[in-house]
Amino acid sequence: MYRSIVPSCNFILGTPNAKFEREHPAGVRGEENKCAARTKKPATMDAVLRAVNRVSQIAALAGDTQVGDEGRGAGGLPSLARQLPKIVVIGGQSSGKSSVLEAVVGRDFLPRGTGIVTRRPLELQLETASDPNAQEYGEFGHLPGQRFNDFESIRREIEEETKRHTQKRGTIVSPVPMTLRIVSPSLPALSMVDMPGLTKVPIDGQPKSIVTELENMARDYVKHENVIILAVTPANADLATSDALRLAREVDPTGERTVGVLTKLDIMDPGTNCRDVLEGHTYTLRNGWIGVVNRGQRDIDNNMDMGAARSREMQFFNNSDYAGLRNVGTEHLSNDLSDKLIQSVRRQLPNISGFLNKSIMDLNKDLNAMGGPTANGRGEMVHAVLTLARKFETAFGKLIDGGKGGGELILTVFEKRLPDAIEKQPFKKILEVNYVKRVIEEADGIQPHLVAPEAGYRRLLEEALGYLKEPSEKSVEEVYVLLRRMVDNISNSDDLRLLKRYPTLKRELVTAAYSALDKFKDETRHMVGIMVEMERGYITAEYFRTIQMGRMPDGKVMYTLDGRPVTEEPEGTAEERHYKRIINQVSGYVREICTQMSQTVPKAIVHCMVLPAKERLLETLQATVAGQAENSLKRLLGEDDAVAKRREALTLKLDMLKKAQGELSGLDV
Repeated sequence: MYRSIVPSCNFILGTPNAKFEREHPAGVRGEENKCAARTKKPATMDAVLRAVNRVSQIAALAGDTQVGDEGRGAGGLPSLARQLPKIVVIGGQSSGKSSVLEAVVGRDFLPRGTGIVTRRPLELQLETASDPNAQEYGEFGHLPGQRFNDFESIRREIEEETKRHTQKRGTIVSPVPMTLRIVSPSLPALSMVDMPGLTKVPIDGQPKSIVTELENMARDYVKHENVIILAVTPANADLATSDALRLAREVDPTGERTVGVLTKLDIMDPGTNCRDVLEGHTYTLRNGWIGVVNRGQRDIDNNMDMGAARSREMQFFNNSDYAGLRNVGTEHLSNDLSDKLIQSVRRQLPNISGFLNKSIMDLNKDLNAMGGPTANGRGEMVHAVLTLARKFETAFGKLIDGGKGGGELILTVFEKRLPDAIEKQPFKKILEVNYVKRVIEEADGIQPHLVAPEAGYRRLLEEALGYLKEPSEKSVEEVYVLLRRMVDNISNSDDLRLLKRYPTLKRELVTAAYSALDKFKDETRHMVGIMVEMERGYITAEYFRTIQMGRMPDGKVMYTLDGRPVTEEPEGTAEERHYKRIINQVSGYVREICTQMSQTVPKAIVHCMVLPAKERLLETLQATVAGQAENSLKRLLGEDDAVAKRREALTLKLDMLKKAQGELSGLDV
């Protein structure tokens, strides 16, 4: 069984050398203080390690493991497990990894056999019970609250859960870990992971991909800086070809995180040993090697207990080529791993606290951006729908008033596209001498005009002004299209990101906005159509005199469509000059009306479509929401599955991080 080793202080705390004390009183007191500090340290660090183990268990129960979140739709969320210090045991198949772990625990509890015995990572959390008389027990992460006092039952549960999990995935091995917490008064506080054994070639019908799968799985665990790598290699194999050493050097080239373990030293060929390796002369590792001798299969079959195995192990080392070495034995391995884990915890604890603080803040921000809990009750649902509708209208109004992407585009229609469209109308077609002559003659009938062809004037003006209908209606359509586009932009904007949560409500809001715009567009088309017909249908006597004089009532000279003064005397025969004067006068009047319509059509569009859309875009929907049944409101507020899953994942992760923060908040190391 494991026994905690505290460095001996008897040479100070007992009866020190009197001469030394007289000559070095400060030295004696200093050594006493150091020893007292060492005596207190394990209690403090035991509490820290227990807290870290509890945090690891909290993470595991939430599905947060060294390989990330499993099956919770939590892609991109921070992983707490990757921040926690742990010891990961890697080695080839049948290298003795599991035996090393059992020796540290002092119990038989791991599956045994040939080939791939460990089929998924086992995260082993060893915890020292505070009561020295407490009964030891194991507790699995997938069975919280259920204690196993029989270690044979623990072995069976490991085998059965592994089988259930791999069959469900349809694979031989799985990177998803199983967690097991063992609490005992005789255990060191350690957090270890037993990885499936590495192999160079597939055996026993294993798929060809198994070599790569196992190596990638181990790499995903040991590549993180918080991991201490325990590279287990059998001494009776060539160390130069050790998969464990090769992988450790790949992810830890400086060797700061790697501890080498030599197993099977007792079954090496006669006349050979690994003393040079253990002494650091060959295959040097920065943290050195530790030699252990585990029980063989015959010992296990004969039910040799761990105490007897420890005694026989030390007898082997004391009475063999390894006599005098300190870095041998399972007890030394346990102490060394405890020291290294404590150092790692001391180094990593501030980083873990910082990670927790930042992650909690970020997750709270993400959850707030997604909105609070779903509304319950009819009143809350009506309020939620109306609130989002008002936000939609407010954002729409801001976009119209805000310029770029909104009002700026509408202004372009008014100031450029409408005038350009009017200018491109085929007025010249009706302002030719022959056409004008025919129209006037047809208008006169059997009684030719005496002074001015009034009827002919009216027909020419009516036809020319009719060309204004198409550009005016086109401007209505263009502004309508822009308003619809603004609705689409608003529905997908950051201001309305909450609508992503309610896809049905989003569709209803957009549909209601489209319907309102359709109504406003029809009213506006009717209005501008009336405006054109008003200009075509009636010309006052004053305007008729204005046409004849070529001047506006205020005396301003009228100009033709091509920029000539209306009063300019034309050339040609007397008859041609007569009809050209009429052409100039009609052209001047049409130009004045075109200018006028370029100003009044935008006013009509703003009055009949833009302002109503800004003020009453969702008026109809808001009026009907208050009278809707609760089922209809629930349909509107039905969440998108992806959003709901994301919120659930964020909430679970946040709860887990807060629990972890609570465990570590009172620690002072």
